[in-house]
Amino acid sequence: MVRVPIGTAMRERAARRARGHRLRRAITQFGLTGKGDLSNCRDAHRSWVRESTARAVGLDAPARQGFKVWIRLRREAHQLRLRSYRWEKLRDRTAAAPSGDWRTDWPALLDQDLALGSELEKLRPPLIMVHDVSLLATASLSASRLRAQGVPSRWLYDITPSRGEEGATPVHRASAYRALEREFAGRADALTAATEQLAATMADDALVVREAPPAPAVTNGEPLPTVRNLCGLHGAGPLWVYAGESATHHLETAFASLAQLPDHHLALAGFADDDQVLALAEKHGVQDRIHTPPPAAPDLSAAYLASADVAVECCGCAVKDEASRDLLTAVYTQATLPTVSACGQTPEAFAKSVVQALDPAERPGADVRREHTWEHRVAPLLSLCRELTGNPPLVARTGVDWSGRPARPPKKVSRPRPTWTPMSHRTPVRLGLGPANYAGQLASFAHAVCRTRPDVSAQVFMATSPGTFSYPADIYLDSSKLGRLSVMLEQAERVFRNYTHLLGDAFLPVLGRFNGSHLDGDLPALLRTSIKVALLAHGSEIRHPVNHKERVAHSLFNDAPEGVVDRLTKLAERNRATAERFGLPSFVTTPDLLDDLPSAKWAPLVVDVEALACDRPVMERKRPVVLHAPSKRWTKGTSRALPVLTELHDRGVIEFRLAEGVDWSEMRELVQDADIIVDQFAIGSYGTFACEGMAAGKPVIAYLTETVSRAIGEQNPVVNATPGTLRETLESMLDDRHGTALIGERSARFAREYHDGTRTSAVLSDFLR
Repeated sequence: MVRVPIGTAMRERAARRARGHRLRRAITQFGLTGKGDLSNCRDAHRSWVRESTARAVGLDAPARQGFKVWIRLRREAHQLRLRSYRWEKLRDRTAAAPSGDWRTDWPALLDQDLALGSELEKLRPPLIMVHDVSLLATASLSASRLRAQGVPSRWLYDITPSRGEEGATPVHRASAYRALEREFAGRADALTAATEQLAATMADDALVVREAPPAPAVTNGEPLPTVRNLCGLHGAGPLWVYAGESATHHLETAFASLAQLPDHHLALAGFADDDQVLALAEKHGVQDRIHTPPPAAPDLSAAYLASADVAVECCGCAVKDEASRDLLTAVYTQATLPTVSACGQTPEAFAKSVVQALDPAERPGADVRREHTWEHRVAPLLSLCRELTGNPPLVARTGVDWSGRPARPPKKVSRPRPTWTPMSHRTPVRLGLGPANYAGQLASFAHAVCRTRPDVSAQVFMATSPGTFSYPADIYLDSSKLGRLSVMLEQAERVFRNYTHLLGDAFLPVLGRFNGSHLDGDLPALLRTSIKVALLAHGSEIRHPVNHKERVAHSLFNDAPEGVVDRLTKLAERNRATAERFGLPSFVTTPDLLDDLPSAKWAPLVVDVEALACDRPVMERKRPVVLHAPSKRWTKGTSRALPVLTELHDRGVIEFRLAEGVDWSEMRELVQDADIIVDQFAIGSYGTFACEGMAAGKPVIAYLTETVSRAIGEQNPVVNATPGTLRETLESMLDDRHGTALIGERSARFAREYHDGTRTSAVLSDFLR
């Protein structure tokens, strides 16, 4: 730890500016120190005017005319004085309001940056992790300065939960928080957040790293204090523990239920005696069974709570925020405590629920406890750090060594080279593809079309942002710079001068930000040229959440972070309206999207079948390797499948591998080494990962809707399963290993026929004429 003194120069400078110029204030507010002085000044002037105008009546004409001029000059001088006074006061009020510029609203951050930034740059760190919004400027500026010096420094921002909360900070500080995030958060090389809800407030691709309790403290053999012992209940009846906030009206149901179970006790952990709580306990006659033990440590620990029998939650005040709720749940789980909530329950029903929870079978098992450990939850973060610093990420799996040691020596990761015919005016068809290039599909489309069509040359342009994988492309566009005039002009010249055909994917703009952030702004200009335009949809940009939940019982939108469903509903409706209004040729990469865009054609996903093909035998190992690789867990139904997969792993039936945050260059080896691929259960179709598995000759498990099954036909090799039937499906495949190996052979034939690009090129042929 390096402790750095922080100066006050910038704060003092801002304070001097706020006070204004002394001479100017002396002139504008001379003799007027408040509203009382201002009123007296007005009255004195009015009195003088009355007396002077009356005196002018007795003067001769020339003298009276001169006196009137003098009165007018005095009146104008008085008005000028009042206006200058009001101008100065208005300036004071304007200066006191937040400006929206963090440098003005919170000048202390400039002092902090001067002190910390120089010390940070002396360390020359390859990675900077920011856990406080006030340090955004320092991290961004230092990382940029280090890069200019040749130090490959990267930085990531852990999204701050309290950002923008007016009640948590002064008004100026809240304004500065928002300004800092607007200016610097988009420059971070990666974003992390403690919850999905927090991640969704800023970026869909933020990595969620949930809070979890730390490892147990080392006690040199001395016994740890426990909640039961501190309550003096050794050998007593069942003990409930409540670790929420002290709020009398929320404890009413718990106390009333406790009165019905005379041998039970309740420990209110983490807060001291409260007169209102004690009065409520006396009201229900349970005051002798309510305990307020002193905490064993500043934070509640699993070892401290493990001696209890059940954890209870009371509606409305369990925790202050979502991250705290996750942490408290993890502590309860690590303490092997079943949790019972009083929300919406009568005292009788709640008492019955508590009794049922005392069954030993209700306690969290080893697989559930493992998911709530920091050792398990930190693995994706460590992989992200390795990726940012150039070290290859570990494959997160059950039993992974999370200590931080690289799995392999660091290697330089370079962008892949295009494998299609480069853009040339010698070909009659010049195809532009961009800008999303999700999972490298535009690159695969370009390769497939050029391989089967010698009359086509192609150019893939891809908008990139921090944390995105480097898929093949000809042109990489920095998303944060798409609004710059030079970038927009260059992109417009590229499109209008070179392309005869344009395949725009994900309804994103293809001309930078010239016409907004949606493709419909660019289409009028494009359609006034001879360029033929088609639309390509991959998934969430056209998949309607409400309709999808009606079709799929375990839809991914049931688990979507807060706000995502509303946002994607509006996006899907806008995109479908765009496709229908312009009537352009439309394509989808997975057949389930035909339900959302009936006018489209299915252009199957394309993978490198030849490169993925392997001759490694399937299902010959004692413990077959089962691989699951979600891009985002909630989109794949991962949380529903993990309990089954980890249990089978713990029993020694399979070796389960969970690959998250793995670069495209490493996924091929993982797929080829697997025996069974588990794809997704929440969408209703199979994705790129499944296609790669089939190309490698691996059996694939996924949930398919009727629309997808009809589109594929009888050749479908995908083993259809839901989260509820996954265990049965896997056990059946393990029992019939020969039959499972044959499914892998069928999968390889299917991938070669549907996903090597030949069929996709044929679907696009009408558009490319």
